[in-house]
Amino acid sequence: MFSYAFAKILKTQFNLGFSSTIDENVNSFNGLMLTWHYYGYSRTYGLIIAGVQIASALLLLFRKTERIGVLLFLSFMVNILLINYFYEIDGAKPMSIQLTIMGLFLLFSDWKALTNYFLKSTSKESIIPELIPAKIKILYWLKFLIIPCMILYGYIHINNLKEEYMVKNELFGVWEITPRNTKTKIDKLYIEFNNRVKVRDTSDNFYYGKIELDDKSKKLKFKVKHYSDRAYNFIQDSLKKLNVKEENLKETKGNIREFYNNKNNTLPIELNFKYELKNDSLILLTEKRKNTYLNITDKYKN
Repeated sequence: MFSYAFAKILKTQFNLGFSSTIDENVNSFNGLMLTWHYYGYSRTYGLIIAGVQIASALLLLFRKTERIGVLLFLSFMVNILLINYFYEIDGAKPMSIQLTIMGLFLLFSDWKALTNYFLKSTSKESIIPELIPAKIKILYWLKFLIIPCMILYGYIHINNLKEEYMVKNELFGVWEITPRNTKTKIDKLYIEFNNRVKVRDTSDNFYYGKIELDDKSKKLKFKVKHYSDRAYNFIQDSLKKLNVKEENLKETKGNIREFYNNKNNTLPIELNFKYELKNDSLILLTEKRKNTYLNITDKYKN
């Protein structure tokens, strides 16, 4: 544990380097790369993990603190084992299995003491129901009704949120135009939950909006607007220089945005199509029946 902790402190763990992966697509990452990028994003979080590993190692060194140490140790060691297994980090599996087994050995060798502490009530706790007046004793047992109701409410609440905010349409996925269509400027189409859409144009600019989808008549319509940090900063800097009055702020901001979009060829994109789905291809048909092909891999679609 000391060596694993020092590896995080000295950055030999959670550090893949920057230049070697900057141009790679996240879909090309294996389990190790995904895990190390995720945990390496926050330096502070890595140091906290290292601190917990050092604390558990120190507690395991002394018999009086061994029980606390093994519980702390297993709380993160089992998680590490699951990550190594399900993210297919084969090189780390043998050591994580060995360390977890060693931790479980320490846990079960002192199992009686742990169960006495965590699972058995004291003499004072056991007589609490007897001290409650008979008239209100029924209230004491209401907890066995309230607890399952709370669990059920939690499930229903989250499920309702999912059904409201995570609705998929039949075009849900990432669609790439082949070949590139310079007329529509669209290079990639990201159709997300609740008909939200993100569009990448042939100049790698991004646009955001919502689609109008009629799955009966097979019609697709959307209008998307360009947003970026560069555009936002340009608008804010321009407003500071112009010293605009509050009542004119919205109109002026719109004019600046239109000027920026004209200058950078990022005007809103508004398109209407009829569409057909054939296997892994989405065929968009304009009024003149000129086809635009948007291909999607099964991996993206799922």
